[in-house]
Amino acid sequence: MKPSFVAVALLAPMVLCAQSVTVRAGTGRRSAEFIPEAGAQPHRVIAGSSRLELPRDSTVTTTLIVIGRPTYLASKVRGNVIVIGADLFLRPGVEITGHAVAIGGTVATTTLGRVDGRIESFRDDAYDVTAQQGGYILDYRETRVATSVPLVQPAGIMGLMVPSYDRVDGLSLPVGLLIRPPAGNIELEPFVTYRSRLGVLDPAVNLRVNEGGPVRFSGRAGQFTRSNETWNYSDLVNSATTFFVGIDTRNYFRSKGGEGRIFGLVTRPGLRLEPFVGGRYEQVRPITAGGNVYSVKGRTSVEKIARPNPLVEVGSIGSGLLGAELNDTTGVVASRVRAELERSFTTITGTANFTQLTLDGRVGFPTFGTQSLHFRAHGVATSGNGTTRARYAYLGGSGTLPVLEQLELGGDELLFLESQYQIPLDRVLLPLVGSPIFTVRHIMGSAGIGTLPSLEQEIGARIGLSVLRLDYTLDVAKSRGHKISLGISLTK
Repeated sequence: MKPSFVAVALLAPMVLCAQSVTVRAGTGRRSAEFIPEAGAQPHRVIAGSSRLELPRDSTVTTTLIVIGRPTYLASKVRGNVIVIGADLFLRPGVEITGHAVAIGGTVATTTLGRVDGRIESFRDDAYDVTAQQGGYILDYRETRVATSVPLVQPAGIMGLMVPSYDRVDGLSLPVGLLIRPPAGNIELEPFVTYRSRLGVLDPAVNLRVNEGGPVRFSGRAGQFTRSNETWNYSDLVNSATTFFVGIDTRNYFRSKGGEGRIFGLVTRPGLRLEPFVGGRYEQVRPITAGGNVYSVKGRTSVEKIARPNPLVEVGSIGSGLLGAELNDTTGVVASRVRAELERSFTTITGTANFTQLTLDGRVGFPTFGTQSLHFRAHGVATSGNGTTRARYAYLGGSGTLPVLEQLELGGDELLFLESQYQIPLDRVLLPLVGSPIFTVRHIMGSAGIGTLPSLEQEIGARIGLSVLRLDYTLDVAKSRGHKISLGISLTK
């Protein structure tokens, strides 16, 4: 039987009402917190032992709970996906508006899909499942055996951590160790990053205390190349666009110092709030972009790989940090909002102390059938005059306002808003890649120094097929023209 027919059979009206899944023994464990969250939402339960495949041409309109079945997921899910007692394999094209969780298994991720919530694997948490009328009972079973854990072991994969690629550092290749003392919940991760263009070795260390607990600490210190544009594209996506098409969506500066945050945790069914307080002290200096970094295309273009990097003032910045991150999947609307307030107590000579608020948010919800509406927003607001350029943020080009030049607009005030209405063309079903998705876009944004200029406005249309997308964008505010682009659609 073909996978699409299997998916239809599983997700069709055979499940006429939601079955309950209740944790009887194990309440209080982090893995167990996802169960009542799922039960409070519209959900479907699929149990068994054989392999479960949900292909690209299928849509699940509720939270999905799978018990005992290795799950291969490429479909759209309007809610959370929780696999209990098996592994969850995310495949290209998957779209999950909530969390992706494996309890007693592992979530195998893909860069060619989207998960709006968290991705969590609880490999060591095993639950015995008892079927009863109307649902299932879960009882936690201790499986850990006391073993001798090495004090020092390689970080990442055989000591190699996640590399990145950009126009100022070239290849950044971090190699490190993971140190876990037997007593206490502490992880120390010293590493060295080789930066090919600079020809330097940057030492650094990460410190994590009580990771996964209700109160935790996360900090780092060392030498880094930093950017204020990491909200737009992930490191992986930015590295890919830099190498293949010469488009680096970030500006950079060099930083020596450290920062740390103490996080709290408040959870409710479908709701997760992490407030934090912390501080940062760094010595900053500018870094140039010499156009001598390799890319498949655009190697000599001053609009691409050879694009100049804005300079920053040289000096030290010390500041306090306060903020929170909220993930909400309590209903059909899935949202994530992060806010950070930075107040400087010392700043670079010639600049003034500042208070800067940075907001970033994502909201998505279904509309009619398989159609959905998504919003993305980012904002920076700064009080005080003479803010250091190390706290400027930029807009323009790929990922924000496509018709503008790459990061054409910048300053200590910024606003970016994007709405996308996605229409899967379900009547068109192609082998292997599934159905195309037609998207209507509206984009607004601006950035400036001391004040926010009038907003740029662009409208556009996108047709996406598997990981490929074709964009047409038109400027409607200042008649700057239009732009047509072909690219790879990866998770932002």
